[in-house]
Amino acid sequence: MHAYPANSPEAVSRILALTMIVDGHLSPSEMHAMHRAAFLQQLKVDDDTFDRTLRQLCEDLLDAASNRRAGMVEIDPGLMDGLLHDIRDPLLQICLWKTMLDIVQADGHLDGRETTLVRRAARAWFGQERAEDAFTTAALATSGHPPPVHS
Repeated sequence: MHAYPANSPEAVSRILALTMIVDGHLSPSEMHAMHRAAFLQQLKVDDDTFDRTLRQLCEDLLDAASNRRAGMVEIDPGLMDGLLHDIRDPLLQICLWKTMLDIVQADGHLDGRETTLVRRAARAWFGQERAEDAFTTAALATSGHPPPVHS
């Protein structure tokens, strides 16, 4: 796996790319959702950086795949966690997590693999005990349903 400095444009691009391809395909609506994230320009995440990082991620995942003949690449949870830990800045984590939510909801279908990635990000960045509630609240708030009320 390519190594990138923590919080770098490449580390951010890799998380965004992983969010887009974790369900097995990249849709145009997911790309549009990413491009709406204003913080990416401040981080110097441009199209060239993203395209290069996406290509490197795909190559790295294929190299690490244990069963390429099956037509799918399963991403090891430990590898996923390692990539998430490359994002260490708390404000960046919040902005990136919000963009991940926008991406996974962009195509109108929330795949289980997308849910797993977003929840793992919440656990890695915001703490184990709040991961489920954080995902549920954010997902429901952006889908037009009221968030759950906790007593």
